[in-house]
Amino acid sequence: MRIDELLEEAKADAPPARLAVDDLVNAGRRRLRRRNTGWALAAVLAVAATVGVPQILARPSAQMPAQVPVAPSPTKSPPKAEKFSLVAPFRGYTVDGFTVADPDAMSLSWTSAMIRQAGTDPDDQDGILSVTPPGVNPEPEGEFTTFTTDPVDGRDAYFLRQSGGGESLLWKLADGGFARVGSTATMSRSDMRRIAEAFKTGGGKPIRTALSSTYIPDGYRIYVASGLRARFITAAKAEEILTNPGKEAPDLGGNTISIKLEQANGGFSNAKDRCSEDEPECKVRVGGYVLVVSGDGVKPAERQKIFESVRPANPEDPSTWTPADEAYPTFVRPEVS
Repeated sequence: MRIDELLEEAKADAPPARLAVDDLVNAGRRRLRRRNTGWALAAVLAVAATVGVPQILARPSAQMPAQVPVAPSPTKSPPKAEKFSLVAPFRGYTVDGFTVADPDAMSLSWTSAMIRQAGTDPDDQDGILSVTPPGVNPEPEGEFTTFTTDPVDGRDAYFLRQSGGGESLLWKLADGGFARVGSTATMSRSDMRRIAEAFKTGGGKPIRTALSSTYIPDGYRIYVASGLRARFITAAKAEEILTNPGKEAPDLGGNTISIKLEQANGGFSNAKDRCSEDEPECKVRVGGYVLVVSGDGVKPAERQKIFESVRPANPEDPSTWTPADEAYPTFVRPEVS
């Protein structure tokens, strides 16, 4: 996906004025379970054997050594599987007239934050900083050309120019993942390098969302969460993404669930719930926004149940939002290692 497409999608989801853009670009590891079972049984039985002809006079009987009971070792419970956590791997910062916002969108294979030049309109985004975990291909789809450049923080780096326009600077991180500064053409290569050289991992905050739901059907896992959007895919697809090192993420087609808040327009002006069996979505007006719940491959009754369980917060007041880890049933966070 090109950087300009990502920015366009982000702006379409963004609430007005000061709020950051919410849904974007590139994470996950899988934990192997180990089960150590069994009791250690150990008992030593001393047996006395009499050798030779029996004697008329009984000898003093040798005292048998006391048997010391051996306590069985306690059974070790298998380690509890770790859940994927929607906590950003980095935090926002400023450098040389550019502000990198705190990450506002995160998926199983990427975390992203918007870049804005100081002194410009808060709604004008100049680029994206995204981080992908080890094993995830950080390069975009489509044709592109790469250009070598000096290392960033002592590790390999290169520029990437997409055939449709836009450049990015990619560099390897200490854990084997990649970071990428993408520009819509307003940033120079030296601008991108300065942003890259100031980047540090750690200190990230939980991704927060204006959407929460008490019901998601069994068998679905969260794929992406942001301020105004969440998407769920099947457990099999989630596992494929998290155990797919070095390959492109699988096609997300098929059964999916989407919950989002988008700005209202003339196409949906009534405040009455609308859930159509002919179309895979339910809608309701929420102030200046429309809550939309859609589900490809999801039965209408299930979609209706999800729709009724959603509790949107004020999309224009992030202080009312919920950490994404707490916004949905626990089982939707896949296990990782």
